[in-house]
Amino acid sequence: MEGTVKVFGKEIEYDFLSGWIKYNRLQKEYSQEALAYGICSKSHLSYFENGKKTLRGEIIEDLLRKLGIDSIAEVENIGNLRQKFYAMMLMIETFDYEEATNIYDELQQMEGAIKMSPYNIEYKIYQLLYKVFVLKEEYSVLKYEISNIDKIYNSLTSKLKYIFLLVSGNLVYNYVRHDEGIKILEKAIEIKETSWINYILGRNYCFNYRQIEGIYRLEKALETYERNGYYKNVMWCHNYIGVCHCFLKNYIKGEKYLISALNGAKYFDIKKIYWNIYTNLSYLYANIGEYEKSMYYSRKGINTNNHPLLPAYNYAEVCYKLNRLDEVQKIFNKYLTEEYKDDVYYNLLEFLELRIYHIDEEIFYIRTKEILDYYEEVNKIDLTIDLKLGLINHLESRRKYKEANKIYKNLLKMYNKVSFIE
Repeated sequence: MEGTVKVFGKEIEYDFLSGWIKYNRLQKEYSQEALAYGICSKSHLSYFENGKKTLRGEIIEDLLRKLGIDSIAEVENIGNLRQKFYAMMLMIETFDYEEATNIYDELQQMEGAIKMSPYNIEYKIYQLLYKVFVLKEEYSVLKYEISNIDKIYNSLTSKLKYIFLLVSGNLVYNYVRHDEGIKILEKAIEIKETSWINYILGRNYCFNYRQIEGIYRLEKALETYERNGYYKNVMWCHNYIGVCHCFLKNYIKGEKYLISALNGAKYFDIKKIYWNIYTNLSYLYANIGEYEKSMYYSRKGINTNNHPLLPAYNYAEVCYKLNRLDEVQKIFNKYLTEEYKDDVYYNLLEFLELRIYHIDEEIFYIRTKEILDYYEEVNKIDLTIDLKLGLINHLESRRKYKEANKIYKNLLKMYNKVSFIE
C-alpha cells in the first residue's frame, strides 16, 4: 500500500503499519475477529493486514491500543536508518563482514526505539540477514524467527519479501534440503533480479545437477561485480563457474576459471578463498589423471589449516591410486585422531580407510551406511557420492545385486564421481 497515515501524532507508512499490526496480533495470539471486534469488520482488518486496503488513522490507533500499544517511539531520521540497512546488506554481499558488524552494532544501539515502531519488522528481516550470513546461525536456532516473519509475508513490501526469501532460502538450502532452498530462492529472483541472488542461485545450481543454469546465473553476477569493482565477488564467481565446467567435464574451461580465481586471490591477498580453490584444483587434476598436480594442490589445501581433512582425503586417494601406501597411512595416522573427530570431513576420511583395508568385510557395509546416513542428515549430499560407489562395489562383490542396483539408480543424477566444494 502506498502513502502514509497519521497515527498517535506521527506520519507512518501504511506498508509498515499493516505488517506491524499483524505481527503483534499473532504474537499476542489474537484472532482477526477478536482484534477487530468493536473497532472494524474482520474483512477490513484482513484486507489491511494483507496490504490490499487502507484503514483510517483513528481505527489503526484503536487496534494498536487493543494490542497494548498507545504510542509510537520516535525513530530519528528513518531515511538514515534505511541507509544503514542497505549499507549493511551490501557489506555482507561483498564479504566485508567487519564493516557489516560495525553497522549492525550501530543498529543494535537503536533497537529499543525501533522495537516500539512499525519499522521493527524491517529491522527483524535485516537482523536475520546478518545472523544467517555473518553469524552463520543454524536453521534450528532461527526457525522460530523465520516462522514469525513467514506468517506476515503477504503484508511485506516487495523489497522485504525479496530479502526474506533470500535469507530463508539460503538457510533452508544449507540446513534442511537443497531443493526446498532453491525453490525459495527462485521465488526471490522472480520478485527482484540482483547480482547477489544470481550468485547464490548459480552456486546452488552448480551443486544440484543444474550446471548450465549455474553458469548462466554466475556469469550474470560476474558481469555486474566486474563492472562495480567488487573483486572478492569476482573471484568467487570464477571459482564456481570453474566448478560448473568441471562437473560438465569441460576441464580446460574449468581450469581456466579456477586459475583465474587463484591469481586474483594471490593479487589481492584474499586468504579465505585459497582452501576452496586449492581443493577444487586438486579434484580437477585427479579427474584428468594429472596426479602430481593434484597432490600439489591437495598439500596446499591441507596447509591452509581450514578443514585439512578434505584435501587430505583427496591426497590419500591419489596416493592409493599411485600405490604410495606409506603416504596414505601417514594421512590416516595424522588425521584419524581424536583431535579431528568433530571435523565434518572426519567420517569421509574414515570411509576411505575402510574402503582400502576392509572393503570385503561386514564392518565396511555397517560403518559406511552409518556415515552415509550422517551426511544425508546434515545435508552434505555432495559427500555421499563416493560412499554410495563404495557400497555398490561391496554389494556387487557379495552378489547382492538388488540392493546395489537400488543405490546405483539413486546415483544416476549424481553422474560425476568427483565432488567439488561449495
